[in-house]
Amino acid sequence: PKSFKIKLLTPNSGYGNFSTMIGLAPKENFKMNGGYNWNSCGWYLYCGDGYLCFQDGDDTGRKYVETGPLKAGQIIEVIYEKEKEKISYKIDGKDCGVAFENINKNKLDLFAAFDHTEKNESFQLI
Repeated sequence: PKSFKIKLLTPNSGYGNFSTMIGLAPKENFKMNGGYNWNSCGWYLYCGDGYLCFQDGDDTGRKYVETGPLKAGQIIEVIYEKEKEKISYKIDGKDCGVAFENINKNKLDLFAAFDHTEKNESFQLI
């Protein structure tokens, strides 16, 4: 499986939570400037509440991380099993299980993707 990790650094100052969404998306239809991708292109974990967001809306709003909002200093790993069409996450090394199944029916290449709804947040690829 392919994977990548980020470390959450600074939440937005307005709410104190992260609006960052971390996941995978195809290059096709991904909006680099303007417009949200979390509900139109890709599969994401929303760090603000631990829920999932999906391009077709099928899994949007499904609670995934039982501990709720993610905090500064936590490390998130995204794991993609292309052959099994699955995405899962680890939080601080703890396996959270399969988040998305039967994804990517078109067999597009998926890449690390991030989205957010607020300004002034930071994270680091590790």
